[in-house]
Amino acid sequence: MTASSGPGMSLMAEGLSYIAGAELPCVVVDVQRAGPGLGNIWPEQSDYNITVKGGGHGNYRNIVLAPNSAQEMCDLTYRAFDLADKYRICVMVLADAYIGQMMEPVQLPGKVLHGTRKDWALYGDKESRKNLITSILMDPVLQSDHNWKLQKKYQKISEEICLWEELYCEDADVLFTAYGITARICLSAVKVLREKGIKAGMLRPKTLFPFPEKRLAELAGKSQMVISAELSNGQMSDDIDRIVAAKVPVLRYLWLGGVIPSVQEIVERTEKDLEGGSL
Repeated sequence: MTASSGPGMSLMAEGLSYIAGAELPCVVVDVQRAGPGLGNIWPEQSDYNITVKGGGHGNYRNIVLAPNSAQEMCDLTYRAFDLADKYRICVMVLADAYIGQMMEPVQLPGKVLHGTRKDWALYGDKESRKNLITSILMDPVLQSDHNWKLQKKYQKISEEICLWEELYCEDADVLFTAYGITARICLSAVKVLREKGIKAGMLRPKTLFPFPEKRLAELAGKSQMVISAELSNGQMSDDIDRIVAAKVPVLRYLWLGGVIPSVQEIVERTEKDLEGGSL
């Protein structure tokens, strides 16, 4: 396990690609802050692409978990180790500078889990001496076969793991999609909009890969507008557009550089879009 923020993720890109190629279990916590370059220490969500889409070279994926509270930082990190071990993959816990530094009560799991011996791993003994951990395959056919094996694993993961939370979605005309600190702010905005008679709801993905694509498409088909809210230039919004596939309008509420929206700002912007005929 290791942890960093955006600049550290850039530096680790080669190692993460090697881990993917060698199918090593690994957990990485990325507490996102503003960039590019040195940027600042305020929250952003601009590491979405580098974590969800791979980040290093090659055709690989990571499982990406997106907590929105101190409790989920704990729970999802515990789960990350199980998933990394089960699938021999890198699991990212993708937080942001607010989630990473906030103080909230946390209930720690009481059970301590211990791993079992793996038949593929190296233990520094004669029984595991035959095992070879590497990501290099000089034969193009063998490299191709290995890549297709990885793609099958990612597909299997997509079929077996997908976590999300639905809030006020039963009759939502306006559907927010957000994760991390943005989801907490959007949830408060949804409640205010509901008080004003606007049927708003939110789908919060807890896994960014695999993304709850099927459920988003279903809910979007029942709504009149989808609002993708994030602290980036639209990295998640690009996926929202692809998933919704022009069934309904997708509006992008974006903030950069560590700027955080207020609940009132989101409420007023939503009301303005509704009055402007975006529906």
